[in-house]
Amino acid sequence: MEHHVEWFQFTLPADQTIGPEALRLIWMRACGSTNISVQRNSRTILGRRTPVYSLRASSRLAGLPLIEARLRGLMQEARLNSKLTLVSR
Repeated sequence: MEHHVEWFQFTLPADQTIGPEALRLIWMRACGSTNISVQRNSRTILGRRTPVYSLRASSRLAGLPLIEARLRGLMQEARLNSKLTLVSR
């Protein structure tokens, strides 16, 4: 499998969560590829432990503006109130 790089990360409010399979489906639909991975880590943000979700794919992923728009739409459909960030390179 090709090495994946992090393209997006996001957080959710304390009253929301998403499992890895559901997140994988959203990310696959957004970027149009099955060559993806997702991660969930915990970080301290503003003095509170917060889950941070990472969306990873090939370093050759193209069409980021369209992928980001799809991702935002799919997360909205799933009623996830996310704070999505594009990871800059």
